[in-house]
Amino acid sequence: MPASYTLYELNEYIRRVIALNFAEPIWVSCEISQVKEVRGNVYLDLVYHDEKSQDITAQISASIWYKSYLFLKTKLGALLPSLLREGTHILVKVQVEFSERYGMKLIIEDIDPSFTIGQMEMNRQKILQKLSDDGLIGLNKNQKMSSVVKRIAVISSATAAGFIDFQNHLQHNSYGYTYKISLYQVAMQGQNTEKDVTKAFDAIHESVNQYDCVLIIRGGGSKLDLSAFDNYNIGAKISKCNLPVLTGIGHDIDSTVADICASYSLKTPTALADYIIEHNFRFETTLTEVTHWISRMAGQLIKNKELELQQTIQILKIIPSEIIRTNQVSINYINQNINTSVKTILHRHTERLKTIDSNIHLLNPKNILKRGYSIIRQDNTVIKRSTDLDKNKDIQIEFFDKEIKVNTHE
Repeated sequence: MPASYTLYELNEYIRRVIALNFAEPIWVSCEISQVKEVRGNVYLDLVYHDEKSQDITAQISASIWYKSYLFLKTKLGALLPSLLREGTHILVKVQVEFSERYGMKLIIEDIDPSFTIGQMEMNRQKILQKLSDDGLIGLNKNQKMSSVVKRIAVISSATAAGFIDFQNHLQHNSYGYTYKISLYQVAMQGQNTEKDVTKAFDAIHESVNQYDCVLIIRGGGSKLDLSAFDNYNIGAKISKCNLPVLTGIGHDIDSTVADICASYSLKTPTALADYIIEHNFRFETTLTEVTHWISRMAGQLIKNKELELQQTIQILKIIPSEIIRTNQVSINYINQNINTSVKTILHRHTERLKTIDSNIHLLNPKNILKRGYSIIRQDNTVIKRSTDLDKNKDIQIEFFDKEIKVNTHE
């Protein structure tokens, strides 16, 4: 019968081997798949994914004992809860331990946050490059904001302090503007964020004509807290949205993928509220200026037309008198011309008549006869030619002073 070991003996041997080979703590990169806190201790399941297939190729349990957890809280502060979250890539300093009863476990002594942040930045750059390759970066910036923003679709959590601050700031603006806010409830961090936000965009797309813009509001948080918005699918939904998308996710320095894909990105939810209020105020100011300009132009135009009307009235008053005066002058001139013409015509005809009368006087047979002429008649007919004279008939000869008869038969 071959030699055999008890399970305890085997595990004890493994413990000694591990203790000899891992006498000092080592740094391990991994991903948190599960995490829970019990009585001050934190228990985690760590995994490693194959870079190509993304299949889990390694898995182990880990613990952070209470004292180590207090050390990490002092060292990392508010960043620690963001690191100890499912799906986070971490670099941890661990002591490899093996118990004969409970098996192997990693005891976490320290966490390097720069590794997680670096991994996130690398992932962010890959996502941005893919969005750029797909022609999606900057696409939403082509969506024009309405002149007046009143109907707002908000993607946020109803209990998020950022959303509450935004809502109060927007509704209590000093200009008295009113807004209709439709909230699409989503998880703003963690593994459900991608699914919730993309579903919200799909729902908004079905009612796109009911809104003027889409807002993504989260509020403050660490860089790790905002990592859910460094997501390709969220960035693609923002880029393809038919409405301008504005973000107020709550960062001071870095921009998430969602910020870069959006039309406008503001640092805080209240800054986002101020932007919308000022957007409407600028339109109101422009409208007021245009109204005043139209009023001034209309007043000036009315004034100019009134002056033109007064001038026209004056002209109309002057024109009839001028026309009458001009026509009176013309009539007087015509009368003068008529009188002159009539006198000229009368004078001309008088002279003509005088000439005719003189001619008549000169041509009077009596006057001709005075000049030594005589008129010969036969049978009361004037004899003009000798051939017309009948020698066998009596002849009447008329002289200036007397008419005699000549008897041709004596």
